[in-house]
Amino acid sequence: MSPHTTDVWANTLTTSLTTSADTAPLNAARRLLTGTHPQLNVNQGFATAKFALPGGRTARARLLVEELTAAQWERLEAALAARIPTTTTIGGELADPRHTGGIPLLPSAQDLSHHCTCTEAASGPCAHTLAVGLLLAERLRTAPAPLFTLRGRPYQHIKKRLRGTEPTAVAASPAGVPARASAPSPVRPATDHALAIPAQQAAPLPNPADLDLTTARPLLTSLLSAPPAPLPDLDAQQALVADAAHRARELLAGTEQSTGSDTGSDLARFTALEHGAPYRQAAMDHLGLDVVAMGHLTLAHTHGGPAGAAAYLHRYTVDHDVLARAQADIQPLRPAPNTAVECEDNHLTDPAAGIQLRYGPDGRWHPYLAPYGPWQPVPGPDADPVQAYRAARTVARAHRRTR
Repeated sequence: MSPHTTDVWANTLTTSLTTSADTAPLNAARRLLTGTHPQLNVNQGFATAKFALPGGRTARARLLVEELTAAQWERLEAALAARIPTTTTIGGELADPRHTGGIPLLPSAQDLSHHCTCTEAASGPCAHTLAVGLLLAERLRTAPAPLFTLRGRPYQHIKKRLRGTEPTAVAASPAGVPARASAPSPVRPATDHALAIPAQQAAPLPNPADLDLTTARPLLTSLLSAPPAPLPDLDAQQALVADAAHRARELLAGTEQSTGSDTGSDLARFTALEHGAPYRQAAMDHLGLDVVAMGHLTLAHTHGGPAGAAAYLHRYTVDHDVLARAQADIQPLRPAPNTAVECEDNHLTDPAAGIQLRYGPDGRWHPYLAPYGPWQPVPGPDADPVQAYRAARTVARAHRRTR
């Protein structure tokens, strides 16, 4: 998926942004960005930033971008997938709807709307929301991810789709895995290629049946009850008994961890134990994970418990203020403070440092590094994002020393 050339995206967005803007607020927006580096947060459907106002107040500016519908994304992704055999570049040509299934990927002026807390009413975009748009345009010169996120699909989803791994639904329960919860498992990638069905000869028609149509037959007076679900096999039942005994011992000793509310988190806990280890492959099949991803899920549970596993498996919508505060807190620790920090869902990513923090359902920030490509969990989750960021940097330094 690289390299990428997205200067055309930045220029197109700048044109859309400035088409209907008055000269005075546009010049004021450029002055706001002179010599300063406001922190830009990008989410699905909007981008935000904060600006200082006279009197110590803060203006919270939000540039809203019209999201594409599910049907539009299907056409766009199909067009991108069709281009992959001939090019692996995500670049300027995608500004042309002819290369994206007729769906404009770049927003027009009609797709943009503005909201800011600097004033009660305004006749048009204020300098703060225009500054957010200009910041976003500069971000698009070097990174394609924000545009996909703004239009409604995370970039990671697009990359998985283009690798031929569109997420599909998973069966209600895994074959051979003794699961305690009936919660649906997370959707995971599956191949898009249809199975080749060999040609078959038509079977001969059977001889007509000799039916006795003269004798009366009794009719059912009510619906039959559903057949009972099959019980787990003996090995699975023994594993369930061993798991119940293990949890009872932890409860009596006061060391029991709270169990996750989703199947994936509980499978991470279960397969990390001796009696659950034989079901590791079945758990991987159920969750749609490969060996590396399953190892990362186990690490996430080891470092952060069920909440750590949930933060690895799922994305959550987090309030903008939570991300903005965390971004401001870690700013003094960043080795490259002038580079952009990416905010998407509950993920706070510092690409220059190779560090990512994920906000979990337990209210803690779970640190991640990407030494070999994919993000992998490391020890040190903490409610304070500063401590979690420091933990990630400590592990990163130790990793560099062992190379």
